[in-house]
Amino acid sequence: MSSLPTGLVQAFEVAMGELGFASAAWLFVLEVAAHGGGALVRELRDAHGRTFPVLDAVASAWLQGQHGPTIEVEPVLSACAGVKRLLVVGLEADFLDVLLPRLAGTEIGLLRYSLVEVDWDRVQANYHGRAALIDMVNFQDFSGKNGAILTFLYSHSQHITHVRPSWLRLIGTDVRAQFRNIIGWDVLRRPLEVYPLWLVETMTHDFSDIV
Repeated sequence: MSSLPTGLVQAFEVAMGELGFASAAWLFVLEVAAHGGGALVRELRDAHGRTFPVLDAVASAWLQGQHGPTIEVEPVLSACAGVKRLLVVGLEADFLDVLLPRLAGTEIGLLRYSLVEVDWDRVQANYHGRAALIDMVNFQDFSGKNGAILTFLYSHSQHITHVRPSWLRLIGTDVRAQFRNIIGWDVLRRPLEVYPLWLVETMTHDFSDIV
């Protein structure tokens, strides 16, 4: 019989939608590790890693000695230099919680589009008025010579990276031309070892900066 708690999958799907794939994975892996150590983390990965590839990668990282997310914000801040409006596509709470306080004076928008169920009002409330919810119909309010887009990457090679499907819903040749910077922040920093369910491939040349 599994030692993992019942209802874990349902709870993870909620967290994945509202915290982000990597942030939710680290939360669950650290909680599981605190209760059952490496054996339970390995059970979590083996039981659910194929369904949730980012969880698989994070569990493997923990088993290899990385006991928390690596959040290097300085390169992202450099990519945002001179930006007055930043549109964020996708969610990663651990990373945004570090980044947004460092972007004083920058207008922040969260693109309200996801194939995963999200309570956007609750997400917005977590940022205490610091971020506005932006729809596909008005995202161009963030464009211009002082506007940038940031999305989260889940591993990348020289040519290919994995992103949330919302990125492909937004990006196009016309959109790239309207923004000063297109920033990709790799929050996983390791290759995916199982089929990338929940994610899609895109080309790295879509981005002006990959962190």
